Amino acid sequence: MAAENVKSFFIAIDPARHRDQLILPRQFTNRYPDLLGSCVILRDLGGRLWHIEVIRSEDRIILTTGWSDFFSHHSLMFGYMVIFKYRGASTFLTSILDHSACEIHMGDPGGSSSTSQPLPSFQITMSAPRFCHRCIFVPGTFASTNLPRFVNDVQIHDAAGRVWQIGVDSRANGVVRRFARGWAEFYTTKNIRPGDTCVFSLINGDVPAFNVFKVAVGGGEQTML
Repeated sequence: MAAENVKSFFIAIDPARHRDQLILPRQFTNRYPDLLGSCVILRDLGGRLWHIEVIRSEDRIILTTGWSDFFSHHSLMFGYMVIFKYRGASTFLTSILDHSACEIHMGDPGGSSSTSQPLPSFQITMSAPRFCHRCIFVPGTFASTNLPRFVNDVQIHDAAGRVWQIGVDSRANGVVRRFARGWAEFYTTKNIRPGDTCVFSLINGDVPAFNVFKVAVGGGEQTML
């Protein structure tokens, strides 16, 4: 599927709001108001298909009957991320990230076990303010292996659900060199400081999208920004 035709979004889970039903993001439904029928199919990474009833309320599209079964089966917790990639015919491929930004795989269609597989990521320790505030350089090995060439921008999906468009500068061969335009606003808004270490986890490679985590002083715990 061509990158410009990929239709995807993610939800940061809050059980108090999302256990019984799920309202799809306005950004997605406003752009594709007639994409879905009265039922959608969610395909998880274990291969199981979940049939979910859809209702429409004003300009909102809500997943209702069947969603709570999906929620319970995958043991969704606060802060987990569910990524939805549209595959046509009212069907989404779903993947789930846990608190460590690892992708959770159900062991079989019955869900008897699960494993976590690390997503592609790189780590940056912020240097002098005049550099880290304006742009960050992406490790060449990571960029050439995991990112498409000749892209104009990437996305950062933050913990509040906002999507940040970040312009990139590339090398002559199209490999991404650095994140530039839009990075300064993200840096300032998220209160990043020189000396902070951040992990950039790639959650979608078709249209490059990242979650960014700040590493606690001394290492270990990571907090999604």
